[in-house]
Amino acid sequence: MSEDTAARPNVLVRQFPALASRDYSLLFTNSMFVAAANWALILARGWLVYDLTESSTAVGLVTFAGMAPFIFAAPIAGALADRVDRRLLQLQAAYVSIIATGLLTLVTALGMVEVWHVVVLALLGGISRAAQQPTANAMVPSLVPPEHLLNAIALQSISVHGSRIVGPLFGAVLLETVGPGAVFGLSTVAMMAGSLALWRIRYRSAPPEVPRRLTEGLLTDVREGVEYAFTDRRIALVIILVIFHCGLTMAFDSMMPALASEVGAAERGYSAILIGLGAGAVVGTVTISRLQADVSTGRALAIAGFGSGGAMVVLGTSTVIEVLVLGAFLAGATQAAYMSLSQVLILGVTPDYVRGRVMATFVMLAAGHMAFINLGFGATADVVGVRPLLIVPGLLWAAAFLGAIVAIPDLRVLLRTGRFRAHLAPAPAEAAGG
Repeated sequence: MSEDTAARPNVLVRQFPALASRDYSLLFTNSMFVAAANWALILARGWLVYDLTESSTAVGLVTFAGMAPFIFAAPIAGALADRVDRRLLQLQAAYVSIIATGLLTLVTALGMVEVWHVVVLALLGGISRAAQQPTANAMVPSLVPPEHLLNAIALQSISVHGSRIVGPLFGAVLLETVGPGAVFGLSTVAMMAGSLALWRIRYRSAPPEVPRRLTEGLLTDVREGVEYAFTDRRIALVIILVIFHCGLTMAFDSMMPALASEVGAAERGYSAILIGLGAGAVVGTVTISRLQADVSTGRALAIAGFGSGGAMVVLGTSTVIEVLVLGAFLAGATQAAYMSLSQVLILGVTPDYVRGRVMATFVMLAAGHMAFINLGFGATADVVGVRPLLIVPGLLWAAAFLGAIVAIPDLRVLLRTGRFRAHLAPAPAEAAGG
């Protein structure tokens, strides 16, 4: 546990007590800069590729390239995060992002950019993010007291989703006035600033009890992390729901440029959608960060779950930009709240020695399959249109969530009380892999 958790007498820390930890504050700062850079990248890359090709399939391909590394890179990064200093691992991954975004800035500024450049560099940046995200999540419980964990995870969500406001806001201005190359350059600078905050963190991971060479038994560690996640039925329950939630309500990035164009809003409308998502995420995560009673956490999870499906219906039926942005706001609020609460539930029952691998499994299954769904939705949208691919999955998720509540008593207890039933915890032998 970090030593520097002395209270700072200001309003911000009273509202967000996790910020009383110096190291957590620096991690939060890093997340803000990096996430803002990534959302600005998504904005500029998506519009650049759509402008070059007028194809949602091409946008889906870039989205796929940025998300697919969560399938293969996140599990390996999670295994490494349980072996090496997590801060150093994050720093090294951050340098990869800086290089990839810097190269994209260069080829765009020189007028040499082609779709394949964007795809390859999105893949490289995706590998970096796939390494950083589970590593950062695994660090959080070591930087704050247990009673501030929900607050800290909510703040992490604010930094990731709320930066959809900052990144697209500045990115939209540059995109309209200067072009995508300027957005890529701004993203590179933001990533550098985030790395500086990460470099200043004093926390260091404890070395493993049995030191091993870096690659020795790495795949075995990955397998053990996945097995642990599904041996512990509490974690498995949350992850399975998250898989369906992400696939049915969060895999719409490749369709947003086409939807903005459909309502006649073009670049400005696309930016407004991303900003609406970010604003909603801030409201949703700030709201859950104030929760203290377990029963409130369970009810918030239920509301966010059903709200995610409803928000997709609003997006899919919107015919004017104002309603479209409102739908984006509702989507951001409910999705960010649902994902943050899911992370808190998992981190609250996961021991430190396997935390990196379990969070990598969470990230891999939450984000990895979204890469394929975004790719499929982008290609399908060119044939059937965007709207059915928002409305139908949203309704399917709401029906699936309701069906799970009816069919699974343990989920009903979790939503009613905010706590897992004791019998879901693995026996000591199971938890140890025995």
